Amino acid sequence: MGEQSVRCVSINTHRGRGPKLPYLLAQSSLEEAERIELLNDTRAYTYYIAEWLNQNRHRFDFVGLQEVFNGILGFGDRLLGKFRQRDHYRLIGGFRSVIAHGVGFAGFRYENMLLSQLQAIGQTQVNYLLPGKVAFLASCGFTLAPFVFNDQVIWIGNTHLHPFNPYDRAKQVTSIAKEVTKLGDVPILFLGDFNTVPPGCRDSDFPAGERDVNSYKNDKTFEILGAAGMNIVKHEDSVKFYTYPTGVPNRTLDYIFFTRHWEVIDYYVMKDFKFSDHYPVAGEFRLRD
Repeated sequence: MGEQSVRCVSINTHRGRGPKLPYLLAQSSLEEAERIELLNDTRAYTYYIAEWLNQNRHRFDFVGLQEVFNGILGFGDRLLGKFRQRDHYRLIGGFRSVIAHGVGFAGFRYENMLLSQLQAIGQTQVNYLLPGKVAFLASCGFTLAPFVFNDQVIWIGNTHLHPFNPYDRAKQVTSIAKEVTKLGDVPILFLGDFNTVPPGCRDSDFPAGERDVNSYKNDKTFEILGAAGMNIVKHEDSVKFYTYPTGVPNRTLDYIFFTRHWEVIDYYVMKDFKFSDHYPVAGEFRLRD
């Protein structure tokens, strides 16, 4: 890695529930299927993810986690003496700093978490809830925080957008775009599960995963963020870019957006990570002169 590059990865953790087993088994050998079923029986995906973070912490400066489970009906997820999911990622993951943002609703809580190896700047980060609630109850949200990188301030974002409604998703990305615009001409990397497909790619009739008949049509996410100076790597409608569902992927839902300040060194989907129903998307970005 060059001195001017930042490496990051975005992971939807699926609340520690693991991948959808039939999809993962569909492409597995008999020996691999037995191993997968054994791992699934342990129901320890939160630990698997935390240990993966620890083993790979040298590879990434930032990790954006979405859908970190945080409890039902106010009881939290620490039951029978077990640690919270956030504590697994915070303590076992081994990153320098963690910013957690609670979303969802009172009866069902979860968090987005931003893990970093770089120095955060004070208490200046933004943790906002977004308009457009899921099922009229659950709030989505985003984090946008400054860090010191090579004596320069860069901003890192993390979000999880509405999964079903393009109209609500447009309101959400408009809120994000406003905050991005307020920052001015600064280097930004924005990670997350944006829950929509790239422009020009299939938007319905998927062979596996959620059917999502009307979830992506007429979506304005890329148009709105693009107008705010946020870019993505050009995506093809091919398995190379697909992040969902794990096992038999057929669409891209996860991205790393970046401003004009960054040159893309590498950008890829991590198909060897099979602890969630999404594959992570990772990238390396170098600050331009």
